[in-house]
Amino acid sequence: MISLLRYILLCFLFSACQRGEVTKYTYYLNHNDTVKYVGKEQCRMCHAEIYDSYLETGMGKSFHYATKQNSAISDTVPIVYDSDKNLYYKPFWKSDSLYLLEYRLRNLDTIHKLIKKVDYKIGSGHHTNSHIFEINGYLHQIPYTYYTQDNIADLPPGFENGMNSRFSRKIGMECMTCHNAHPTHDITSDNKYEHVLTGIDCERCHGPGELHVKRKLAGELVDTSKYIDYTIVNPSRLDKKLQFDVCQRCHLQGTTVLNDSSDFTDYKPGMHLHEFMETYIPKYDNNNSFIMASHVDRLKQSSCYQNSDITCISCHNPHKSVQTLDNNYFDNKCQQCHQECDEKEVNNCVSCHMPKSNTLDIMHVSITDHKIGVHSKKKNEKGSFLGLIPINNKNASSLSRAKAYLKHYEGFSNDSYLLDSAFYFLQKSDDHFVSFVKYYYLKNDHGGLINYVLNHKLDTINYKTSDLAMAFSRSGDIFSKNDILDLAEKYLMLSVQLMPKAIDYKIKLAVFWVNSKKYNDAYILLNNALKLNPTVKEIHLNIGYIDIINKRYFMAENRLKQAVMLDPDYLLAYENLYLLSQLKNNKEDILYYFNKIIEIDPKHKLKEILN
Repeated sequence: MISLLRYILLCFLFSACQRGEVTKYTYYLNHNDTVKYVGKEQCRMCHAEIYDSYLETGMGKSFHYATKQNSAISDTVPIVYDSDKNLYYKPFWKSDSLYLLEYRLRNLDTIHKLIKKVDYKIGSGHHTNSHIFEINGYLHQIPYTYYTQDNIADLPPGFENGMNSRFSRKIGMECMTCHNAHPTHDITSDNKYEHVLTGIDCERCHGPGELHVKRKLAGELVDTSKYIDYTIVNPSRLDKKLQFDVCQRCHLQGTTVLNDSSDFTDYKPGMHLHEFMETYIPKYDNNNSFIMASHVDRLKQSSCYQNSDITCISCHNPHKSVQTLDNNYFDNKCQQCHQECDEKEVNNCVSCHMPKSNTLDIMHVSITDHKIGVHSKKKNEKGSFLGLIPINNKNASSLSRAKAYLKHYEGFSNDSYLLDSAFYFLQKSDDHFVSFVKYYYLKNDHGGLINYVLNHKLDTINYKTSDLAMAFSRSGDIFSKNDILDLAEKYLMLSVQLMPKAIDYKIKLAVFWVNSKKYNDAYILLNNALKLNPTVKEIHLNIGYIDIINKRYFMAENRLKQAVMLDPDYLLAYENLYLLSQLKNNKEDILYYFNKIIEIDPKHKLKEILN
């Protein structure tokens, strides 16, 4: 067993930088990939007081089971009505389990009803509680959020203004890893998890704890008042930039771009964040507005940051909930630097210099603006778009910038100039298959994509599996639409082979096989997908269609009605039910489904045919 003295000397040999040195970063022993995460409960053995206090913080409460103890929803919470979709949402409790009822009314009669059990709540409750349901490990968001500051229930952010995706929004790793510890994600899927933890835990800020626990239990102690314990990261001992990296891993919201070799769980405290990911924020001329989790970006715009060594933990104790602190706590923090302020005049400094404000991205929420300064009460109007600015790495590569514009276009804004900017940076980069495919696909340039793929020599080793699968699926889609069927099948099959738990890729390949009259292959694939996740309406639709082709009318009707139960406005399902009623010569059903189709789409071509 290594002696304490030898251990400390070894740690210093691994040191890549100390305060004041311009080199990489201190190599902590728990940066090694062999060191495992052990869970926050292990930390409590020695740090019970800190552990118990931390669980009451916003980070500690960021993700949990949807029980009465953890939820802000009471027994009398309001019903939410989506006027665009004409759907109501009512949460209710059965014992200690939360459910959401989606329903539609016509003349006070319920004509649609769907109940989902809520498995998890996401959000600390300081601002919101949003909700997630789980089926066979697949996580999706529930279309109901409780905004606790104003005691208002409404649709979640991104579901408003006709964009309600109901129960189909996937909870991927980008979302999960800023609200959770280190969930066990099935990398062959977008949103399937083998195990999900509750809340952000100790190891998110201190790194994996296995080695630290083993050494301490073996009696290898370090006097941390004099030395750094290199088995675990203490963020307060990091230099300013590395401290900010720990916080801005999640408190820097925007368009995040992963490096080709990185995943969202690869970064560890004490490392440089930009070696794994870069986060871009859209900047506008004369604009002082901000989004919810933009604390780091706003703080970096402050004179306090620019003219001192202030970091997040200069004012925040991450182990203490801000809800338990009074104004004097932060006034005292301010006076540590601003001693010129008359103590008698100091009263809630942040109310003027860090006022609460609404955010651009989340309604019914106000948060503290972390840009410390003299604030105008009147917010500036947005000026001209200046670009996507990489906040945590000013020297971001052209390829990273191209990826940012593509992702921002796809996820936030469909302004064509974003694609123009993406192409500009792609041309300045080395050839990058998945990004070029994404560009041509989003631009709807079929010829450009086909020519690029046909003339590109692909080296798959340079790309993540998920990125390749997406590029293959999109390539297959475009080849199919242009009747290049052999290549369409090849690329669609490759996407499924790379990510066999990704439902969307299975459906796309199955639809291709249906159109190619390979009904048996499609039927097998769709039933495989059904076992993975029976709540996906497209699976039921396509199985039902194959049953119609094979004259299994009873099975087809049941399957298509299941699709309609999952989505009361599913036009394709009603079209197939209309076809089925014609084949069965059921005049009553023919009329019913015709009227249903016209109700959903008053300009449907069926109306012209019958007229």
